[in-house]
Amino acid sequence: MSRNYIKQQLDLCVKCGNCRYNCPVFQTTLDEGGVARGKISLLQLLLKEDEKFSEETLYYLDSCVVCGSCQCICPRDVDYLSIIEFARAKAVKDNQISRLKKAFLSFLKSNKNLKLASFAKNLFSRKSGLVFKLPKIERHFPLPEKPLDKKVLQYNKPEGEKKFDVLFFPGCATRFIFSDTGMKLIKVLNKSGVGVYFEESLKCCGFPHLTAGDKDTFEELKSFNLKIFEKYKEKVKYIVSGCATCGSNLSRNYELPIEFIDINPLLFDVLNYKPQKKLDIDTYFHHPCHLMKHQGVKNQPEKLLDSVSNRKKLEGEDFCCGFGGSFSIFEAEKSKKIGDKKIDLIKKSINGNIDKSVVVTSCPGCIMQLNDSLKRNNLPIKTVHIIDLIYSEMEE
Repeated sequence: MSRNYIKQQLDLCVKCGNCRYNCPVFQTTLDEGGVARGKISLLQLLLKEDEKFSEETLYYLDSCVVCGSCQCICPRDVDYLSIIEFARAKAVKDNQISRLKKAFLSFLKSNKNLKLASFAKNLFSRKSGLVFKLPKIERHFPLPEKPLDKKVLQYNKPEGEKKFDVLFFPGCATRFIFSDTGMKLIKVLNKSGVGVYFEESLKCCGFPHLTAGDKDTFEELKSFNLKIFEKYKEKVKYIVSGCATCGSNLSRNYELPIEFIDINPLLFDVLNYKPQKKLDIDTYFHHPCHLMKHQGVKNQPEKLLDSVSNRKKLEGEDFCCGFGGSFSIFEAEKSKKIGDKKIDLIKKSINGNIDKSVVVTSCPGCIMQLNDSLKRNNLPIKTVHIIDLIYSEMEE
C-alpha cells in the first residue's frame, strides 16, 4: 500500500456525503469528523505535511469501527479501509499510540497469553452468572471457556463416507471464549462428511493489529500462519472459519495457498445442508459487516436459517453492531451508543414477541456486542451463532 496509492484514493473522494447515511459512528454522534469524508478531508491536508497528527486528528482516526459500510456504498469506490489503515500505521510509526493499546495488541500476539486468560477467568467477578464487568469500561462480556485446544483433536474424522478435508481457522474469540461453538462447528462438518484439521500452533490472524496501525506485528503473524497453511495445501480443500472478521482478513489481506470459505457458503453452497426438521423458534439474523460487506456472504446464512427455524425480518439487519474489536474497549462509549441503536432496531422487529425470539449472527465479536447491548437495554433474549442452531437441529 504505497503513499501514492493512498493519495489517489483520497483524491477520488468528491465529498458527496453518501457515507454519512451508513456510518454507525456518524449515525450516533452526528459528528462530521466521525464519518469517512470528514477523515479524508483531514488527511488530505495533513499527509502533505508529513507531520505528527494532532490530538484532535488522532481522536477522529480512533472514531472508526472499520466496518466498511462507507466503502460499500461509495459511488467512487474509494478504498477507505486502506486509507484508515495507512493513517493509523503512520500514527504508530510516529509513536502516537497509547501504552494500553500497545499492551493489548502485544497480548494478542501470543497463544500462551490467551490460554492464560482462560485459566485466570475465576479472577473476574460474575454478574448474573454468565458475564463479568470489565473494570471502568462497564461492558458485559462472556468469561473465557476451556480452550478449543482441549476439546478437539488435531484431526477430527468425518462420519460415514468422507467428502473432503478442511483446515479450521477458529480465530481467537472462538478458540478461547466461544470454544463450545468451535467444537460444534467441527461436529457439524464431521456429520456432513467433512474431516477437520485443527492446528494448535495457529496464531491470531492479525486483524486487530492491522486496523490499529501495527503493521509490523500483522506481517509477523501473517507470515507465521502462512507457513502453517503451506503444510496443509496438499491435505485440505479449504480453510474454513466461523468468524466473519478472521474470514475477511484472511481473504482480503493474506496470499493464501488454499481457498478460503466461510462456514455459511460451505454448508449451503458446497455441502447442500438440509435439516431434518425446523426448530420451534423465531430468528432474526444480524449480518456481520465483515461477512456481508467484506466477503459478500448474505444469502447463504439467510437460507440456512430459513431451513432450520422461522426466520423473520430484522430491521437494520446490516447496520453495524458497534463491536469493532478493540473499538468496543478503547471507544467504549461510542460502541455502546451504536449497540443501543441496534437494539432499538431489534425491539422494533420483535415487537414484544420475546418468548421464542433469538437473534442469530455469524461472528463471535457481534455475539459479544449484541448480548452486552441486549443486557444493558433489559431485553431478555440472547444472541447465538448460526452454528449453535444447526448443531441443535442435528442433535435433536
